[in-house]
Amino acid sequence: MIRGKYLTSADDISQVLAVRYAVFVEEQGYSAELERDRFDDVSVYALAMDEDGKPVATGRLFVGEDNKFTIGRVCTLKAYRGQGYADLVLRMLLRRAKELNAPDVSISSQIPAMGFYARFGFEPTGEVTWDEGVEHRGLFVRMENARFE
Repeated sequence: MIRGKYLTSADDISQVLAVRYAVFVEEQGYSAELERDRFDDVSVYALAMDEDGKPVATGRLFVGEDNKFTIGRVCTLKAYRGQGYADLVLRMLLRRAKELNAPDVSISSQIPAMGFYARFGFEPTGEVTWDEGVEHRGLFVRMENARFE
């Protein structure tokens, strides 16, 4: 059974960071020095675990300096993809955004993952950008159009 829990920066987020490191640094080749950022100190995290309690997927929600709600660092360990873990993480983060009265939420998605986010109501906005050699595109959803229940 898939389980999830919320964490904040006040909690021990070592499991969140371990999943992110495995996916973004070890698998995808992002810089370890850039993987953590200032938003880690102000984020709400969703952490999905397998039936044995192993952390396998995560993501975060934060309010940036521009007072915009942003979801980021959504990832799933390679062996667990396609099994609903990222779905749970994104539903949890959108639910929390709704609880916080977010009017809308943005995300910077790797191009191949855009279809995943579209299922939840996200639409492309802006131009394609590059982050450490990987194409990304901004996505946006008004909360009244978000599909997560």
